[in-house]
Amino acid sequence: MKKIAVLVLCFLLVLNGAHVEARPHRRRPNYKLFVFGDSFVDIGNRGPTSQRIEISRQWYTPYGMSDPAHGNRATGRFSDGLVQSDFVAKILGRDESPPAVRLWHDDGREFTGLNFAVGGSSVYEEADAPCLRNQTEQLRSMVRNRYIDEEDLEDSVALVAVTGMRDYIGLTGVDTDDDLARFANSVTDKILDAVRRLQRMGVSKVLVDTMPALGCTPWRSWSTRYTRCDSRGNRLSDLHNTALRQKLGELDDVLLLDLNTIFNSIMSGSASSQQFHRTLAPCCEAWNPDSYCGLVDDRGTKQYNLCPDPANFFYWDFWHPTQAAWTAVMQVLEEPIKDFLGI
Repeated sequence: MKKIAVLVLCFLLVLNGAHVEARPHRRRPNYKLFVFGDSFVDIGNRGPTSQRIEISRQWYTPYGMSDPAHGNRATGRFSDGLVQSDFVAKILGRDESPPAVRLWHDDGREFTGLNFAVGGSSVYEEADAPCLRNQTEQLRSMVRNRYIDEEDLEDSVALVAVTGMRDYIGLTGVDTDDDLARFANSVTDKILDAVRRLQRMGVSKVLVDTMPALGCTPWRSWSTRYTRCDSRGNRLSDLHNTALRQKLGELDDVLLLDLNTIFNSIMSGSASSQQFHRTLAPCCEAWNPDSYCGLVDDRGTKQYNLCPDPANFFYWDFWHPTQAAWTAVMQVLEEPIKDFLGI
């Protein structure tokens, strides 16, 4: 009798197991990625020029030197290698950022999204780069003209990366905290508008960067020989991020990527910062703040100093993180992004 009972129990377990296996699995979204913003995420929309100048330095040596996937050469990315949009794409299971819209054509391969970000762009209208609103309008136009299917937006994620470099640098006539707060409110209103526009188009999930500590960029810490951050620059970042959290914090399907806190944690000596021997100094150091990494004179002589190993530096140039820095930052953000996207 005991043998019969055991056999019956085993049979029921097998049936139950078969029943569990037969349950439909939750479909894992195959997200398309659409990228908007400035040089933190641009992968080539700011095109090359006939001669090396500051706005095209990302197409010249030594940019790209740490990127074996692209032959250790410059690709239009503002870093020694990959940038934030590449790492978000990797979290989605891709090898790198979707293509720059400037270079994209429908060649019949799987459509993974597009990168609309342009180095030097602003939230305001500028003559030399499409502003954030115009970047989102490019997506709307491509959907309207059927270059992109509306279905591609159903499982899509947008990355909105506004560092504030173009918006806050050289700010004049804005001195008091009230003045700064009003200006930050205006900038973040533009970001909020872009997020809402993307959601109305049908983009299902939106990732939005907070603004890193402006005062800790090498451009601001240069005057102290990279020994301390600039308090006014950091105050701007704090005001910007406070306004951004107030406006976006309650929106559904929006995740703030807190670059500010992560950058600050690394710079203050967290466990993830141990590889970085220098956190305020750039690996590729122009000889003065009005110069730039990659500058050469008429005889081809370098007008910059280059560190032996970018992996030991958090900043690549006066503004942009190294590939190693992006690796460390995005490792912190990977699980929150996966949880948010359900992947």
